[in-house]
Amino acid sequence: MKKTALLSLFAATLAVAATPTLAGDPVVGKQKATACVACHGNDTYPGIFYTLQLAGRNADKLEIKTLKYKTGKILHPMMNLAVSFFSEQEISDITAYYQSLGKPSGTSPLFNIKTDADEEKAAAAAVPYILPAFPAYPVAK
Repeated sequence: MKKTALLSLFAATLAVAATPTLAGDPVVGKQKATACVACHGNDTYPGIFYTLQLAGRNADKLEIKTLKYKTGKILHPMMNLAVSFFSEQEISDITAYYQSLGKPSGTSPLFNIKTDADEEKAAAAAVPYILPAFPAYPVAK
C-alpha cells in the first residue's frame, strides 16, 4: 500500500513537471497587447495582412525576438518604437498571451499565415549560399 502511494505521488509529480508553463501571464498579456493587435491580430482578427500573425506562436521565440527589437539588435523603426516602452515582464506576458491563442478564425483565404512550423521547414530547406572562388589577382610591384 505504501508503494502505490509513492508511485501515485511520483506520477502526479511527473504530470505537473510535463505540463508546459508559460513565463508570462496570458491574462495580463491580453490587456497589454492592445497596441500589438492592430498589426499582429488576435484570435478573432487576423491583423494587417503583410505583418506576421503572432497567434499560436512559441512564446519563447517571440520573447527573444521582441527583446532584440527592444535592445536595437534588430532594426525596424515601428517595432523598435512599439516595444521600447514595455518592460521585460510585460513582453513575457504578451508573448504568453499570443502563444495561448489558436490560429485566428478570420483569416483571409488569399493570404497564408506563417507558423513556426513553416519557418522551420523553410530554414531546413534553405541551401547555404557559398561564395564562388575568385582567381587570385596579380599584385602590382
